[in-house]
Amino acid sequence: MVLLTAYATILPDKVDTALEACRVVRGHSVQEPGCERYDFFQSPDDPAKIVFVEEWSTKSALDVHFQQPAFNEFFAALGPCLASQPEIRIFESTLYI
Repeated sequence: MVLLTAYATILPDKVDTALEACRVVRGHSVQEPGCERYDFFQSPDDPAKIVFVEEWSTKSALDVHFQQPAFNEFFAALGPCLASQPEIRIFESTLYI
């Protein structure tokens, strides 16, 4: 399993625009092969902070996701909304129970 977390700080006057872009890309992403989870959350303490939590079955599924038109449109829409460079972390993991 591949886990992706991304942390973004949005310009205060662009929060609604960013959240709409997040909703649109999520709608597409959850339909992609290999997408196990795709969620985003807005901080209750600072509405301009958003965290993404994604789970993908394989790294190659995530790589394909990054090439999808919906993802590229999302990143183009989100870019002007960002107050700073997002922090993106990708982990490959094994589930132990």
